[in-house]
Amino acid sequence: MSKRDRQRLGILIVLLVVLGMTVVLGYRMNRPQITAAVQTPESKQPAPNQTIASDARIRLDLIEKPESSQNIGRNNVFQYREARPATQSSRPGPTPPVAPPPLMPVVAQPPPSRPAGPPPLPPIPLKYQGFAIVNSSLTAFLADDFARHYNVTVGEVLMGKYRVSQITDATVEIEDLEASRRQTLPLLK
Repeated sequence: MSKRDRQRLGILIVLLVVLGMTVVLGYRMNRPQITAAVQTPESKQPAPNQTIASDARIRLDLIEKPESSQNIGRNNVFQYREARPATQSSRPGPTPPVAPPPLMPVVAQPPPSRPAGPPPLPPIPLKYQGFAIVNSSLTAFLADDFARHYNVTVGEVLMGKYRVSQITDATVEIEDLEASRRQTLPLLK
């Protein structure tokens, strides 16, 4: 057997293994699921006039009684109450009126305050860290919140939106070009 024949035989074996795995996985995926049927034991039905705590049926026999029409609209259906014990009397009699639940006092709340105008603009995010005298003019050293440092002179536009208006040894006046406002930055020590 030559080298080329051995190579082809190896490829054939690999392809047969892949085909076998595909067939097995395809069979497993398409196989119907087997479910076991479980029979529940028959539960004892309660007597028609008794209710169970977890019974969620609507009792039409209680709704259709004429004496129950006296309490319609008086009960708070959203208030939790304990179930009443069944009465032992054999003859139906008038039911005593049920007192309505106490009402909660209504407290008047003041109307929410409305802001007088638009929210104030945030401060200019620069800090005046120092200055130097270069060619008989002051150069200010500014830093932003991202620790980037800028060396600026009067009239320079910084970050495309702030213009340096005035530089002194104690303060730098910055003009916000977008909001048309000025802010004075003190020298940090």
